[in-house]
Amino acid sequence: MHVTIRARLLRILVLALAVLLALLGAAAAEQFSAYRNAAVTAANARLSVTLQTLVHALQKERGLTLGHLGGVRQFRDGLPARRRATDTARARLEAALRGRDDTVAAAVRVSLRRLDALVAIRRHTDDGTATVEEAFDGFTAPIIVLDRLGLGLDDVRDGRLRAACQALRILGGVKEFTAEEHALVLGAMPAGRFRSDDYLRFLQLRAGRLAALESFGRSATVDQRRRLDAALGTPDAVRALAYEGTAVRGGGRLGSRTLVPVTRWESMASTLNGLRSVQISLGRDIEDRAAALEGAARHGLLLFTLFALGTVATLGHLALDCVRSVSTPLDAVAAQAREMSGTRLPLTLVAVRHGGPGRTPPPAPLAVPGRAAPEVRQVAEAFDRVQRVAYDLAVQQAVLCRDTAELRSGAGRRERNPVRRRVGALDGLEREDADPAALA
Repeated sequence: MHVTIRARLLRILVLALAVLLALLGAAAAEQFSAYRNAAVTAANARLSVTLQTLVHALQKERGLTLGHLGGVRQFRDGLPARRRATDTARARLEAALRGRDDTVAAAVRVSLRRLDALVAIRRHTDDGTATVEEAFDGFTAPIIVLDRLGLGLDDVRDGRLRAACQALRILGGVKEFTAEEHALVLGAMPAGRFRSDDYLRFLQLRAGRLAALESFGRSATVDQRRRLDAALGTPDAVRALAYEGTAVRGGGRLGSRTLVPVTRWESMASTLNGLRSVQISLGRDIEDRAAALEGAARHGLLLFTLFALGTVATLGHLALDCVRSVSTPLDAVAAQAREMSGTRLPLTLVAVRHGGPGRTPPPAPLAVPGRAAPEVRQVAEAFDRVQRVAYDLAVQQAVLCRDTAELRSGAGRRERNPVRRRVGALDGLEREDADPAALA
């Protein structure tokens, strides 16, 4: 089966287009993946800030609850407001989860169920049946679960954004270690010393906080470290660390005269608020970086799309131009060549033979479209030369026939026999040359 030039051109075009679209599709998929990753990271960063608001409220309620259970009666009046703040933060987090059905949202919803146990802890706190240890564990367990949720921030591709997410996660650990230390101290202050193994836990929490601060310095930027240093350098934070130093130097003994519960609570709350402000600023850094990456990925995806469309249009134009300059003109020339060899040239040769030389004009050259390629024009010129040669031969044959006729009429009887032999030979040549099929 013979394949036309047009079919071959279409094959080449389809193959080139398929390869190009595959490459562009892979690049576009990478850009789209980067765009989606940045968009999801920004959404998860906002969710993380909302979640940390709930953790912050729980940490404050825990400290106030433990201080109340430890014997500081002044804290009882502040519990209702603290509980409302916790419930409001939980409602805001649940509202932020509406409409999301991804794995991150599912993990947060499962973790939020642990907060249902707070109902019993609050009730036992109010009726006086709760202990410091039970309340501490009841608050700390869900806080740790919520605080350690990755929220997909570990799957970030951009190095700078991944470092910011890591710094935010570490800062959450610093804040929780600090809040747990303060809660243990508040619960032990009325007794003047830590209960059972609370001092050992206090030392472990202090060591964890110091290690987390060191790790934060490796992941955070200079500006982020400066923000944390400013939060830990406020008078309330310095005072809180001084209270902690007193507890460490006392070997587990706390002096109520040295550590005033209300002052201690105010310093703790101010320190946690400062750390919370740093958390919010880190969340904004993540959102800004993710938004920049999202915009860059969107721009790149748009450029890839335009490039793909432009490339496809260019290939289509080149293929169409090739068809217009080669395939279509070649079809036209072939049709004319068939008409020339089958009809026009034989009729012209017959007209030359019977009409005599000089009376029949030469055949017109083949018409070539203006967009035809040089190769097509060369083919047309070759056909023109063929029909011109055939025409010239026909003219020569007509001239020969005329001379032969004159020779016959002017020869004498003495020369008739030799002339007849010459004329017979010429007639044989004439019959061969006059065959139109042979000339075609």
